[in-house]
Amino acid sequence: MKKFLAIFAMLVSGSVFAASATLEYQNINGLNGTSDQNNFNLTVKESINNFLAGDVQFSQTNNSPNGGTDTLASTRVEGGLTGVAAVSSYASLYTRAAVGQKYTSATNYGYYSVEPGVIVPIGAGFSAKVGYRFRSAFDTTMPDTTRTWRAGVGYDLTKTDNIGVRYDSVRGDSNQNVVAVNYTRSF
Repeated sequence: MKKFLAIFAMLVSGSVFAASATLEYQNINGLNGTSDQNNFNLTVKESINNFLAGDVQFSQTNNSPNGGTDTLASTRVEGGLTGVAAVSSYASLYTRAAVGQKYTSATNYGYYSVEPGVIVPIGAGFSAKVGYRFRSAFDTTMPDTTRTWRAGVGYDLTKTDNIGVRYDSVRGDSNQNVVAVNYTRSF
């Protein structure tokens, strides 16, 4: 335990302290007879060093029946690590690995995800991001395996404020098309 605390203290003391918080709304179009949904999430991220950042994400998804009242579908709590490496002045590669817990009215279970991708600065404050996320429950009897292609564009309003839009194509145990809008504040 003392070794763990010493290593943790070294990582924290050597961090860049580039914290950020992101608020995101997702409009989820269910396919093949599944209901439409909406999602709200908050992600808090902290740099560990120049190449690695840790994050915690809280997410709530609601079913949106046509003309009806939204009902809670699920809540997720997730922790992740993202590594970023610049391959040139034109692009950076990233990989995010995460574990989390999904809660529904019927059950709750743990899951993991891995998302590699590329970030490209476009210029004039714009950047593009393309990634592929694989997510699955640790308990393979739980229907939560998805493969998601995602592409988004962000714009730096200021040095500390960014807005973005993203499109996700989710396939697997859930088949959905998602449009997301987000705002990030860096500290």
